Amino acid sequence: MGKIGVMMELATLLHQAETASVDKRIERRDAIAAYGSRAIDGVQPWLASPSLAAFAIRVIERVGSNGEPVLASKVLRSARSKAPSAVSADIDWALKQIKVQSHPSAPARPHGPAPRVAPRAHLSSAPRGRAR
Repeated sequence: MGKIGVMMELATLLHQAETASVDKRIERRDAIAAYGSRAIDGVQPWLASPSLAAFAIRVIERVGSNGEPVLASKVLRSARSKAPSAVSADIDWALKQIKVQSHPSAPARPHGPAPRVAPRAHLSSAPRGRAR
């Protein structure tokens, strides 16, 4: 599918989400988020809408969790001043989700220096004994 076809498909999905009932809108989240940064561009204007902001946040969170964490985090942080106050907790939640997903296997690091490990005298697995 060419670029025009992709954009038309995304535009159709965005229109369907925009006109869907609140309980059906979420069904379009993953399909829209699959478009990555284009999806963010498509839902970004909705961040100022009382009826669409929560959905837009969830699309952006999914894009961030699926490979665009820097862009998604930047857009969500900048939305704090424009978004309805009712969704500020949603923005915080989405930012935490993106952070967790972008570092899924990062172990917690203990505070302080790493413990010292004594070097092994001999690396062979065979036991060393006295020759008789």
